[in-house]
This record gives sequence, structure tokens and C-alpha cells, in this order.
Amino acid sequence: MFFRERCSLCDGKLDSHNICTECGLDNSKSEKHYRINQSSCDGQPLTHVHSSESFSEAAPRKAQRMPEQSGRQYAQSWPASRKPRKKERTYNTYVEGEKRARSSRLVKVVVIVVIATAAVSIVPALAGIFSDREEYAYEAYEDSYGEEIYDDYEYDPYAYVTREIPAEGESYSHQFGQGDYIVGTHIPEGTYTVETTDGSYMSLSVDDYENGVYLYESLDEDTKKVEDIRLYAGASVSFLGDGYLTLSAQNAQTGSMEGQPNPLTETVDVAGGQTLTAGEDFPAGVYDIIVVSGYGAPDVTVYDESGSEIGYLYPWISDSSEPERTYRNAVLPEGAVFANEDEDLELQLVPSETIASEDYLRYYT
Repeated sequence: MFFRERCSLCDGKLDSHNICTECGLDNSKSEKHYRINQSSCDGQPLTHVHSSESFSEAAPRKAQRMPEQSGRQYAQSWPASRKPRKKERTYNTYVEGEKRARSSRLVKVVVIVVIATAAVSIVPALAGIFSDREEYAYEAYEDSYGEEIYDDYEYDPYAYVTREIPAEGESYSHQFGQGDYIVGTHIPEGTYTVETTDGSYMSLSVDDYENGVYLYESLDEDTKKVEDIRLYAGASVSFLGDGYLTLSAQNAQTGSMEGQPNPLTETVDVAGGQTLTAGEDFPAGVYDIIVVSGYGAPDVTVYDESGSEIGYLYPWISDSSEPERTYRNAVLPEGAVFANEDEDLELQLVPSETIASEDYLRYYT
């Protein structure tokens, strides 16, 4: 019995017209011009086996196909030099090739999985190491320098002052509520001791551009007094909170006080939820903000001539506390927006008694 011819390309079965049923190759055309993938094994089943010895020295096959014989008979018909040696490890060429391909793919997958697993486990560890080192370095720096930088450092607000306040002057003491005050207009120049009354919680801030003095102090039940507060003429001083501050000096320069009466006389009513603009809805100027009823914080924004924001005011006022009922000397130049966003808060803008100048914008510049 003879085996039917198989496809010269894929070794698939051929139909009666020599067309491969697997890949569709017309094997009649192939055999007419050349033979592909033919060897001494043509006509053998796909699963037949070879010995591992190379057959590169074999003589060209005869054109005719040899009839199928038993393995022993087929071997005896070969020249002696081409007879197979003792049977070595045999393998199916198709199956072994597929095994090697699958093995290669499996190895690649395993390698990728191993690398990914290692990365997942190593990266957090490295991140932890670097984080620990960074934290250690920061703590070491803090331990080495923190005490020197913060504990031994003492801010001197008067380090850039170029002139001294005269040591001689008048004895002066006055109580102030929250508001904005100008030294030389509302407070005499001098060196002050500042004290709170019992139950007061107040803050003091000084903004003195000319002399380079900027300071802030908070006074309460624990800190009721601060000393050596040097107030130079022209400085802006703000007091905020529920209570009063008493300023006392032995060198107050009362003789050099300057100021002028406020030219404004009309009170402006501000209803809850109302927003007004100075110069449009009411005259620009200096006002005391007084609560009629309710509590809250009106939002005041100040703009320069080009429309850029240059200042703001956000004072807390309430009808439940006498010190908080009024915020004094709020400077509202042309274009300042006074927004009372609290619906239940009713306010009045009452012209302040004394002002430094009618150049209201200068106060912020």
C-alpha cells in the first residue's frame, strides 16, 4: 500500500486535484516546476521518527517514490555508510518543534512574571529606604540647627530704625477700642507700655514703612502687658478684638500732634445684604463702622486708580459686646467696595472725628 501524496508546503492532505485541504496550495503546479520540502521521508506519516544523526551527506533522491517497506527492509536497502546507527534518542520533528516553541514562550512569561514580582516588592522597599533617609536627614538637621535658628533667634522689629524717639516728653495714658489709628494724629509719638483690661482679647499690629517697623502682639488673660512698643509719627496702628487696650508713655510727643476735623458730617446707613461703593453710593472718607443690630464682618476692599486691589478690611463687630460695637477710623477712598453680606446685620458709617488727610488713597500706599 502506498501513502497518498501530501502537501509539499505544510504536509497537509491533498484532494483528488492535488489541492491541499489545509493551506490551499496547488501541489500539481509546484511539482511541475520544483519540489519543496521533499526528502527521503516523503510518503511517511507525519508522526514518523528520525534518529538524531544528520543526513546532510545523503545523495539526491531518485525522482520516483519508493514503495513503502518495513523499517528493517528499508534500512537494509541503504548503502552501508548510510545505515542508521544504534538507535539513539528519537523524536517527532513536528511535536518536538512545537514543544520547544511553547517552552520558549513559557520561559519568557515566567521571566516577565518574576521581574514584575521583584519590581513590586523592591520598589516600595527602596521608596521606604529613601523616605527614611530623608526623614532622618531632616531630623538630624532639625536637631543640629533647630535650636540655634529658633530658640536663640530673637526678632528685633527696630533693627532698621535710623532715628530715636526723644527720651523726654509728656506723660500720657489712653484707652483704645478696635480700629485703625495713625501715630501723630490719633496717638502721640512715644515709647509705650500696652496693657489689656480683665477679660479682653486683643491684638496690636504696627505698620511703619518709613522706619521699617512691622510688629504684631497678642494680649489676653495670659499676656496682659507688653513693653517697649515704639510708635513713630506716621505709623499705622491697628487694634482688633473684644476689649480695650491702654497705651501709656512717659515720653509722649503730644506737642507735635497733627490732624484735622473730618469734613464729612452725614451718616450712611448700610442694610443687611447691601453692597456700596465709596464715591458712588456715599462720599469717600474716614468713618467709624457702628453696628445697629446683629453681628458679623463686613468685607471692605480697596482699589487703586488702575483698579488693582491694594487693601482690605474685615472687622468683626457685634451688638452683644460694647467694645465690639464699633470699629474706628476706617479709611474708605474712592472706589472702595463696602459689602455687608450678612442679611441680619445693620450698620452705620459715622464720619470719624479727626483725620490725618483728605488724601485717603495715600493711607494704603
